[in-house]
Amino acid sequence: MDYSDFEKKLENLSGYDYDIAENEERMAGNIIPDIKMSTGFQARLAAKALGVPLDDIKKMRIDEYGTVTGVVSNFLFGSLAEMAKARLTNTGKSQ
Repeated sequence: MDYSDFEKKLENLSGYDYDIAENEERMAGNIIPDIKMSTGFQARLAAKALGVPLDDIKKMRIDEYGTVTGVVSNFLFGSLAEMAKARLTNTGKSQ
């Protein structure tokens, strides 16, 4: 599987892709309150970004699966962390 530019491929996903992955994961029975924390959801986003069937991601060795879903998690939560950091920086300047 080609992982070159994996993060760039994640950046190219849209809100529609996110919603579709969430809906599919919910229909598969995932009831986790914060879907971003689900490796199943992360695997769906990885499959979409890489242009492969979900089964190709799910069949990976556990260490590779953990790495791929970890990259997606870092991508999702990294952007949230950056936004929070920017908000804190801006809040500090206005006081």
